[in-house]
Amino acid sequence: MFIKAHLSFQLGEHALEFVHQNISPSGVSGLPWAPLNPMVHFGKKVQVQVRVATAEPQTVNLTATIFKEQTQFNTSMGLRFEGQGPGIDLLKAQARKFGNMPTEYMRKYPRLPADPGVSTFPLLALVNAPAVDLAKARNAEQIIFNVANLSPNGILVVTENQLSLGYKPGERILITLDPRGWFPVSVRIAAMICRIQDEISPKNNNMVRSLGIKFLKVDDEHREAFLDLLRDILEKIKQKIQA
Repeated sequence: MFIKAHLSFQLGEHALEFVHQNISPSGVSGLPWAPLNPMVHFGKKVQVQVRVATAEPQTVNLTATIFKEQTQFNTSMGLRFEGQGPGIDLLKAQARKFGNMPTEYMRKYPRLPADPGVSTFPLLALVNAPAVDLAKARNAEQIIFNVANLSPNGILVVTENQLSLGYKPGERILITLDPRGWFPVSVRIAAMICRIQDEISPKNNNMVRSLGIKFLKVDDEHREAFLDLLRDILEKIKQKIQA
């Protein structure tokens, strides 16, 4: 859920202010880089003043880390709010009370967060390495990603493997979902990278790369298996909710 807020922070000689932004308790994305430079300021920590622009306006000061996002058409900056405390609690309370989901964030199918408690939910995905000829990708080197969420139309995967720096928005890839539990079939899907997000891990300072991927075509031999997998996941999630 998102709420409207004004943000401002100082970084070196640069004073930045962003008005009427959609933010969540975890942070904000889609900010212009200028006058900052993504090559220089990515990963920097800043003290951000957040002025919540709801029916109950309040101001909090939060520590944030600068991250970057890329699509085929744009490169933008984001701020990831850090830690816990009264400031984050206030944003969560405001989001529960006044939050909304802007239409530009709506998808035809909601993405299901990866859940180890769902026995068949794939937690790992294999993606052909960057620059590999897609027609020959089946036997080519692959990079292992953790699955963050999944839907019939796409997937979000995450890795700290620095070989993933070779991926580009708009690149076509072959992704294989690793089976779990009783589900015995690896599902292979032709896909395209729509969005790339880079952050610095607060735990180990590794760069964490997330790929937002759109599914293009499931192999004929895997289409029914993929639909069966999604049905099984949804049924198990429904059972957990009703328990």
